Amino acid sequence: MIKILPLFIILLLVAGCAHIPRQESRISPKEVESRLNLAKMYLMEAEPRVALEELRLIEHEARNNPQLHFFLGVTYKLLNDHERSVRAYEKSVTLDPAYGDAWNNLGQARQASGDLEGSRRAYEQALALDGYMTPEFAAYNMASLLAEQGKFDQALAYSQLGIEKNRRYIPLYLQKAELLRRTGRSEEAVQVLEKGVLARPDSMHLRLMLAEEFIRVGRVHDARKWFLQIIEQDSVSDEAKTAAHYLEVLR
Repeated sequence: MIKILPLFIILLLVAGCAHIPRQESRISPKEVESRLNLAKMYLMEAEPRVALEELRLIEHEARNNPQLHFFLGVTYKLLNDHERSVRAYEKSVTLDPAYGDAWNNLGQARQASGDLEGSRRAYEQALALDGYMTPEFAAYNMASLLAEQGKFDQALAYSQLGIEKNRRYIPLYLQKAELLRRTGRSEEAVQVLEKGVLARPDSMHLRLMLAEEFIRVGRVHDARKWFLQIIEQDSVSDEAKTAAHYLEVLR
């Protein structure tokens, strides 16, 4: 026989259930780290919206983690939301003032939002850090910012600083050569690219840029020599195809 409970007992049971405290969902530090790594992977694959979903899942638990805000900054930058990107990077460097990559990226985000003075300050902060592992990035970005403002001598100084920080970072040689060319110093641009090739003999692109610079300064014989070397090194590369085209024109 089925027993029917009295109404007052049923009400007591329901009331008791209503007052049982709900357990807040907690995300473990291990899961936070796992989702940060997933977000990083999605960002490397240019999937910012998926990365944002992962970051939002841990936003509360990791709110004091500077890496969370760094990845949010990268995410919003890829989504072209420069205002949120700036705020995220600012939060990151507030939590960790020695976070060089965050300072560098903050400079880029501020520059994209039109805050050129704030951008310069962020790059300066990055370059002032002793423990910053990739200062060549901040030096390159500072030089680009100064060149954008027409301050070519200062830009050249930062390009050179970046090269001194990392002599194997190809973009700085290309940047400095371009700045020299824009200020009518093409022969010096040749010298910079020659130093770049010595530092990175594996770079076909640097070799091609050097050969093109030789043409600009009228040293066609030297240009031909470098074009031939490019083709001999890797005849199927894009640089070799460009070199072959130049040789055809220079006949």
